[in-house]
Amino acid sequence: MPLGLYSAHIARSNQQRAYVPLALTPFFFGVQQFVEGLEWTGIDRGGVEPLTSLAGLGFLFFAYCFWMIWIPWSAWSISRSTDGHGLQQRLRWVAIVATVLGIAFYLPVLLDPPALQPHVHSNGRLLYDISDLHSIVHNFISTEPVGELVYWGFIVLPLVALRDRAVKLFGVMIFVSIFLTWLTYSATFNSVWCFYCAVLSIMVLWIVNRPQLRRTAVG
Repeated sequence: MPLGLYSAHIARSNQQRAYVPLALTPFFFGVQQFVEGLEWTGIDRGGVEPLTSLAGLGFLFFAYCFWMIWIPWSAWSISRSTDGHGLQQRLRWVAIVATVLGIAFYLPVLLDPPALQPHVHSNGRLLYDISDLHSIVHNFISTEPVGELVYWGFIVLPLVALRDRAVKLFGVMIFVSIFLTWLTYSATFNSVWCFYCAVLSIMVLWIVNRPQLRRTAVG
């Protein structure tokens, strides 16, 4: 969380206001990991309520909704300072569609809290079980390979589409983390992948601090 706030400060100091949303990404990953820490606390103490349910809903808000919205809009913001009008327009529409899908994906969970049953999987990771949830959108994205690709595409492709090579690399590394998590911990994908991305978001500090690094190198 401090890293995200510091990255946002660096982006503003370097006159990179278009990068501020991306710079705040580590902060929100920190919030998400804090919420999952509350989830672990609730489960470890025998399922303390309402902590367990509220923390589960909070974590899935980020996993299902927030990142679907935040990452595309962050990419669109960067495109306004690095890319042409055509890509800006396409990314804006991608962000709008992602916003609608993110809300549609999370809303059924929010409206039916008892359907969420978080527990520790046999692999030792947290499983946010919502198998009892009846939602066409959620079932499509969660259980169908095409649906999973759609979700991942909205996270990765907007970053990879940008001209900024450092941001492209960040998008590629997110894709690598998706693949490795799916390969090793597919049953508890949400929990493990979000943790890996939280660690990976350290790259954001380098992305926004490049102007200062270049000035130091020249000096």
